[in-house]
Amino acid sequence: MDWDELKDTIKKIDWKEFHFLRPQALYLFVPLAVIVLLLIIGNKERRRWKAMIAKPLRPFMFNRGSRWAILLPILFFIIGLSSMIIGLAGPTWKKKEIPGQKIQAAVLIALDLSRSMMTADIQPNRIERAKFKINDFLDANPRARAGLIAFAGTAHPVLPFTSDYKIIKFHAQSLSNRIMPVQGTNTTVLLQQIDTLMKHITAPSTVLLITDAIDNDEAAQLSTWVTNSIHHLEILLVSTPNGAPIPGYRKIISRQDPAVLQNLAQNNKIIITPLTLDNSDVKAIAERVSKKLYFESEKKKDAKEWDDMGFLMIYPALLITAFWFRRGWTIQWCLLLFSTLLLSSCGLKSKNPDWWYSKDYQGQLLQNAGKYADAAERFDDDKHKAVAYFKAGNYAAAADLFALDSSAAGNYNMGLALAKQGRYDAAEIAFNKAVLLDSTLKTVVKNSLAATKAIKKRTDSITQYAQKSIGKKTRDKDIATKKNHKDDPLKEHKPVSEDDQLSSDTRVKNLPKFGDRVSDEVATNIHRAKEAKTPGGAPPKDKSGELASNILLRKAEADPAEFLHKRFLLQEKLYYKKIERSKTLW
Repeated sequence: MDWDELKDTIKKIDWKEFHFLRPQALYLFVPLAVIVLLLIIGNKERRRWKAMIAKPLRPFMFNRGSRWAILLPILFFIIGLSSMIIGLAGPTWKKKEIPGQKIQAAVLIALDLSRSMMTADIQPNRIERAKFKINDFLDANPRARAGLIAFAGTAHPVLPFTSDYKIIKFHAQSLSNRIMPVQGTNTTVLLQQIDTLMKHITAPSTVLLITDAIDNDEAAQLSTWVTNSIHHLEILLVSTPNGAPIPGYRKIISRQDPAVLQNLAQNNKIIITPLTLDNSDVKAIAERVSKKLYFESEKKKDAKEWDDMGFLMIYPALLITAFWFRRGWTIQWCLLLFSTLLLSSCGLKSKNPDWWYSKDYQGQLLQNAGKYADAAERFDDDKHKAVAYFKAGNYAAAADLFALDSSAAGNYNMGLALAKQGRYDAAEIAFNKAVLLDSTLKTVVKNSLAATKAIKKRTDSITQYAQKSIGKKTRDKDIATKKNHKDDPLKEHKPVSEDDQLSSDTRVKNLPKFGDRVSDEVATNIHRAKEAKTPGGAPPKDKSGELASNILLRKAEADPAEFLHKRFLLQEKLYYKKIERSKTLW
């Protein structure tokens, strides 16, 4: 801001609207008044002790200074601090307007897949030519996010809005009349589906309708929708003026009524583009979309805020501060008072230690005091934090933090932390990696590896001894159990020739009161055979661990058109049960 702008701003102050945004800051005038009072008292005290000197000696003891030499520093001190306080309070007297937010528009491509689009007046047919036009439109780069919708007797979203034009082209190639579950042309459900897809689009956007013919009813619906919507409509007609017979309905000629188009074109939010042999038609549409890509949202009535003019008080404060370096202008005791007030509670035990020390310095102080866990929580630096965790005995946290350091020292420290956790194999890997990164650590790593292997060997020996002890106790228990059940009548034994053969009709009078099995052999009226240990044939392969996604991928159709057809059928059953069917099937 130059001097002329500053003067103009000051002259245009509206004192009726003048107020402070942060009036609480004005309470700082209270301590300022106390300081000024102390300065005045201090000057009186200075004059009082001068009176104790004999009057004849005073001219030789003191230099007679100017009274302004005392008053000016105090006066400038008051003005400077007052300017800072007023600036901090935020004076304001005018509002500034907040511009509307810029939002990006989108384009929704609606492709007609009714039977009339199979007419061959345009080679190879209207649908195929329409898909070529979609490719040309996207190649022209409208720059907007694009979505794709297919419609006939029902309307179905093919792709949501995306900036990936390649995926739109891929899915557009699989569109055909045969994938539509309901034949005919239903403009009502098309407009409902368009509203559903574009309800979250707040910027005025474009609907590109690619169709072959529009009748009076459809034109009226389209015109009403556009009038009540923020979006506008681009219509690309994929048909010839003379038309051609519809496949399967040779007596019906599909052509466009020029009168309907003329009435529809009167709406300034609808642009009708005839088909051309080159890409000039869709290129013009893409240019119109690109020009209207960004829109500025409307400004809210209350979208204004007060303009903080406190920065103007910086200028007098800076000017006075520059004079403060003059000899004799420093008020040392005043600075000492401020230092006493501000620094009396500094330190780790204060309510706000971050005012005085950095996080790492606080952590170092705690670590020097032996409070390693608290130091680890206070450190910002990962290396210092890891060391503190290690000294505190939290080896898992230390290992995780050391792993972030890919240097030789980081790997060596991680090995020490892993060894402390008993993860000796992982520790050995970390030690070896440290040697590869820095060969000077070879001796240190060698000693650490030897200590780690010794601990691992000792631990393995203890583990093996414990397992042998447990195994011996288990075997002794099994022997005692077998001895106790030596006379068990249900104890299994191998059949001999003297054993009575049991059959399914054998009656047993005295059944034993304990046991699980009756015999090793069973007999039927056909043959007698031993019980099989496993069912016949190979056991079925366990597929419980297979991912459901793999199963779905294995069953998915290779043809995307078939996938879309099944999806459209499902949507038709779910959402279009009660819709009014189209009067025509084309």
